[in-house]
Amino acid sequence: MALLAAAPAGANVLDLYGAENVGTAGGQFLKIPVGPRAVAMGKAYVATAIDGSTVFWNPAGVMRTAGRRNVFASHVVYTTDIDLDFASVHWRNKNFGYAISAGMLRSGDIPRTTELHFEGTGETFRADQYLLGFTLSRAMTDRLSLGVTAKYLQENLDEWETRTLLFDVGMLYYLGVRDLSVGFAVRSLGPDLKPDGTPPSPGPQYETATEFQSSAPPTEGTFGVAGTWDLTPEIDLLTALDFNHPSDARESFRTGLELGLRRLLYLRVGYETGRDEGGVGAGFGLQLKRKQMLWRIDYGYSDMGGLGAVHHIGLEFSPLWAKEVRRHGRVR
Repeated sequence: MALLAAAPAGANVLDLYGAENVGTAGGQFLKIPVGPRAVAMGKAYVATAIDGSTVFWNPAGVMRTAGRRNVFASHVVYTTDIDLDFASVHWRNKNFGYAISAGMLRSGDIPRTTELHFEGTGETFRADQYLLGFTLSRAMTDRLSLGVTAKYLQENLDEWETRTLLFDVGMLYYLGVRDLSVGFAVRSLGPDLKPDGTPPSPGPQYETATEFQSSAPPTEGTFGVAGTWDLTPEIDLLTALDFNHPSDARESFRTGLELGLRRLLYLRVGYETGRDEGGVGAGFGLQLKRKQMLWRIDYGYSDMGGLGAVHHIGLEFSPLWAKEVRRHGRVR
């Protein structure tokens, strides 16, 4: 009887472990995914992040990009008319890789409300957030690379600002069997977040706090595996599986598929478990080679449940040396 009673609890271990921490971390801007390809594959990306968005998912991937130099930009039409823009430039040599990245979330004008003016006072405020990062990656062997990103975060909420310095660390290892890879990353490590200044007064009948409460950063660790299977000489299938452990939400599994047609057109689909709503991703990409330049255009769709659909678009280009053009038959 005891064993029968324990079985349902064990089956829901992912739901229980971490659910009590939901909503305890600040800096939620840092959790909005970057890159249409990653979003379309259900965010199962830590072991296959070797494109321009690798600085977001796994900084070790900078050593595995298609070209020695990459320029990447993406735009996200988020919920409630919020826009998120992200850009990165990275370059590498034989042993080291470097990247500079920047992100900006624009809230637009938000109507100011009070307990007496539910529809607004006629005034507005903004809640914009900014990110600036620098990445260093090192090739330890021909199969193993490590990376770290230092990122400066600034959150502006009306007249208050929050500033902090956080770190991402990552590892990417190729097993030596085809392109089978294992990835691990921990994102947003650092001190607690706390706005500057004095909190506003709640009213004459209440005592005003002397400082804001602090909140932990949205740290999360991800482990994943990925590999590509050649179905025909012109068709290949990339499969990826991640396990994600956030500090402020339930654990989840992420799985993604990418079907490549003649290494020109890519169709993608993915899913993330452990979410009350949504979790489905889908999209496509085009990869074009013109002389010694590689271009990528991607679109990703993410289902946010009651918050609606989120659309991601991205553009990337990489100058390729002659030997890189020959070597990178598969560059994604």
